[in-house]
Amino acid sequence: MGNCCLGSGGDGGGQSAVGRSSSHPDANAPNDAVEGFLRTRGYHGLYTQIELSLSASNLRDRDVLSKSDPMVVIYTKGRDGSLQELGRTEVVLNSLSPQWIKKVIINYYFEMVQTLVFHVYDIDTQFHGLDEKMLKLDEQQLLGEATCSLSESFFF
Repeated sequence: MGNCCLGSGGDGGGQSAVGRSSSHPDANAPNDAVEGFLRTRGYHGLYTQIELSLSASNLRDRDVLSKSDPMVVIYTKGRDGSLQELGRTEVVLNSLSPQWIKKVIINYYFEMVQTLVFHVYDIDTQFHGLDEKMLKLDEQQLLGEATCSLSESFFF
């Protein structure tokens, strides 16, 4: 096998081929080599399930004769930028400052950056009464979106 260190010169020393130096710009990013090694040995990381409670305020009013009927769709953003849906709230009728009752349960992985993306949609009246999972999002109006890392989302 060859040398396991990279880097030289005035950068403060080498970096391990498996680990990362804290001076590296992506020091907190996941390391595929380490994760792959641990998975082959049955370790899938430390995690706990958490419950997200969602609310919004001052949403745009997209309806003409009433207020918006908002619903949130929560996604996690993959390393490649792709979005994977984690869950949906219920539709709150006629509200610009909704507090959703349905909680979204997700896995929080310790020592791993998890980016969450929230899309808020105005659900048209003709779709009221349908199960939220059956709603086609491209037929709804996007009111807005927000992005955060999961570790920034905690309120105690």
